[in-house]
Amino acid sequence: MSSSRGLVPWGTHLCRISPSTSCLGKMYWLFLWGIFQACPTQTSVFLAQWLPQQLTSPGYPEPYLKGQESHTDIKAPEGFAVRLVFQDFDLEPSPDCEGDSVTISVSRMEPTRLCGQQGSSLGNPPDNREFVSSERSLRLTFQAHSSSNNKTHLYKGFLALYQAVALTQASGDSEAVTPAADHSRIQKHCQHPYYEAEPAETLSSPALGTWKDKQDGEEVPQCVPVCGRPVIPIVPNSKTFGSSRAKRGNFPWQAFTSIYGRGGGALLGDRWILTAAHTIYPKDSIYLRKNQSVEVFLGHTDVDELLKLGNHAVRRIVVHPDYQQHESHNFNGDIALLELQHRVPLGPSILPVCLPNNKTLYQSGLWGYVSGFGVEMGWLTTELRYSRLPIAPREACEDWLREKQRTEVFSDNMFCVGNEMQMNSVCQGDSGSVYVVWDDYAHRWVATGIVSWGIGCGKGYGFYTKVLNYVDWIKRVMDSKD
Repeated sequence: MSSSRGLVPWGTHLCRISPSTSCLGKMYWLFLWGIFQACPTQTSVFLAQWLPQQLTSPGYPEPYLKGQESHTDIKAPEGFAVRLVFQDFDLEPSPDCEGDSVTISVSRMEPTRLCGQQGSSLGNPPDNREFVSSERSLRLTFQAHSSSNNKTHLYKGFLALYQAVALTQASGDSEAVTPAADHSRIQKHCQHPYYEAEPAETLSSPALGTWKDKQDGEEVPQCVPVCGRPVIPIVPNSKTFGSSRAKRGNFPWQAFTSIYGRGGGALLGDRWILTAAHTIYPKDSIYLRKNQSVEVFLGHTDVDELLKLGNHAVRRIVVHPDYQQHESHNFNGDIALLELQHRVPLGPSILPVCLPNNKTLYQSGLWGYVSGFGVEMGWLTTELRYSRLPIAPREACEDWLREKQRTEVFSDNMFCVGNEMQMNSVCQGDSGSVYVVWDDYAHRWVATGIVSWGIGCGKGYGFYTKVLNYVDWIKRVMDSKD
């Protein structure tokens, strides 16, 4: 089955032309035909929100033109800072930044200027790829100096992601890092944005990957994985139903499992995989779970590439005690946890999903995404796909099951997703993958459901394990030694 994704609260872009330009009379025409090529100077205002959004130099990824200058003001909501991460940086090298450059400015701080580096690989990256403003806004200025030679060249410019991040206060000082400052010790040790420092007074679960170290005789803050915040945003699917191909990093928690066949799962913390119990103990009685290998793969959207990255060995398997393998029409308790032998290093392609903490995430009509490597149009897919599906009214699903004279148990530990008249894009091979919704209060993606069961792969509803009902059990298992 292919998968689905939820409604994405994208930020709003507000662009305007600087009054200082000489192109005011042609403003509308220039907007349509490429303002950067017609006007050498432009000012834009972007609004940062929690989900990362893209910002590029003019014309990227095509080579930029000489003689251009653009100013971009990025503003975050009150009480938040702006985080800027360069994913590609390809400017013409120049000694002492005398040529083409990117300048990051924050009021009351010395500007930081970046330029191409001689002999550098990977697109001339700046020494520091990430910046967090000390207040709610920053200005990015891109300048390509005029050249007496040919005005075109082969340098692409830059691609960056920007987003709003919490501007917390600790002892009166902001934890956010200013462009002119070095990374703080917290960021250095916790590898922001994939880990974050946990307050010393908070006792956290060892299962989530907290740790302590010493440096210069002092304790380094404990670090915990950041969940539910991919650094590579999901591009909204233009289709209401059906599946789309996922880009690497869109669903960094997605696991590919191979036990009695293809299945899915989701990373929790940096050592646990959340999945469906029936992927481990199938309902078909011909399967006997004896010396059956359990393989888990993470970090890519292509099956062949996942296999090349290698299997993550499983140390322990815990299936919920309510799951009854021999009751073929009862998927109650269809939830399991796999503890990996070793912690996985987090990054853009591997990040955990969050657990739900309130009932509002299950409201009828709320849209979410489900992703997986399952059957697509009758064929097993080789790439991760996702679909956008709504949470359905429980009564509608009960009526649908009665009309079809089905005897499957639809317990309070389950909920249903989809639409009776639309094709259900979830199918065999997607079992164990998760259904995620955006938590607008906590600003993160939350795994509210686990793909559990359905009636074929045609039109109708899909049925999911309600993760909220099992959060206490999940935490107990992850906190236990064995």
